[in-house]
Amino acid sequence: MPLRGTTARLLEAFGHIVIAWMWLEQIIATADREGSFYDGKRFAAQYFYRYELPKTGPQLDLLDSLDRTTVDISFDGFDA
Repeated sequence: MPLRGTTARLLEAFGHIVIAWMWLEQIIATADREGSFYDGKRFAAQYFYRYELPKTGPQLDLLDSLDRTTVDISFDGFDA
């Protein structure tokens, strides 16, 4: 069973990796094409690879550390 708090981070990281794969397919498909539509696809892929995909490194590093902060938290202090 996955640890609480890690599931969302894991899904986000691997979701970004899947989207990166999809962008790679788009780049390959536009390799010999010209026009603003294809340029737009290439620029969108470039943006994703430059700004979004690097976020997965720290997320995966945190998951790899097996940090238990979200598992060991006591909810007693949150009672009103």
